[in-house]
Amino acid sequence: MVRNFSTRLNSFGIGLGKKYPDETWTPVKLIAEAAKVKGLTALEINYPEHFVKNTEAEIKAALAETHLVIKGIQLRWPAPKFSNGGFSNSVESIRREAIDTVKEATAMARSFGTDHVLLWPAHDGYEYPMQLDYVKGWNWFRDALIELADENPDIRYSIEYKPAEPRARTLLNTTGAVLKMIADVDRQNVGVTLDFGHLLMAGENPAQSAALCLKDGKMFGLQLNDSHGAADDGLLVGSIHLPETLELAYYLIREKYEGTFYFDTDPVRENPVRECAMNIERMNHILDRAEKFVDFQPSGDALASSELLWGASFGQ
Repeated sequence: MVRNFSTRLNSFGIGLGKKYPDETWTPVKLIAEAAKVKGLTALEINYPEHFVKNTEAEIKAALAETHLVIKGIQLRWPAPKFSNGGFSNSVESIRREAIDTVKEATAMARSFGTDHVLLWPAHDGYEYPMQLDYVKGWNWFRDALIELADENPDIRYSIEYKPAEPRARTLLNTTGAVLKMIADVDRQNVGVTLDFGHLLMAGENPAQSAALCLKDGKMFGLQLNDSHGAADDGLLVGSIHLPETLELAYYLIREKYEGTFYFDTDPVRENPVRECAMNIERMNHILDRAEKFVDFQPSGDALASSELLWGASFGQ
């Protein structure tokens, strides 16, 4: 398994109690900070967010001074324009703008030499009963993906789902819902990116979700972190749910995951360079451990599986 480690660029501009980078930070400065992390091989940048303060040429020049490459473009539909939804918006002109924004991100992906565009439909959701037409919204979302996939067969589009935040509920709020959407779209180049913390928020088991997506060949990306489950905490990998992370690693190896290991963490009070390096060190260790029991066959014996994970966790 090739281990390409990528991370959230904005993480390097926070800390000291700040949740988001302030106005003094630019993508070029953030790239320079990220390059200090031992073991980091790649980055994923947000469109259009990271192209506001710096141009495409400036970002490429900054990357050229490092060992880092771009493995994906993460699409962010900005509020307030898309605050009531992108693909599922009831206003046709806004839906068209949402699609066109993805097409711009697609062109940017090609320019940076990556075939992966990640879609986080942050605003495609609702707060109140009767606010969103679930059937029409679903069909509009499906049709948008079909248009993008058919026009760009060389680009892989993956959906990063989250059950809530910033909306109270989202249209694609579970792994099953995303897989249903992917099945309805029925295009080879449409898949899913799973986020560990988002899965916990949805009350799901990350390993089970990953296993099913990998089984179908639809897991294009993985975002690693940890949390207490109620919100998107963005904590260090393995810091809260170590057995679940080990189980996830087992399925990633067994089912031959080929994507990037992306760290979506929020070092609000921690040194971001050190925090990212710890994520890489921990994930390498977890993968090494999982490789040693990849031939284990779950059989329903709870004590055998518990003993296995206990030993893997504590070096036995």
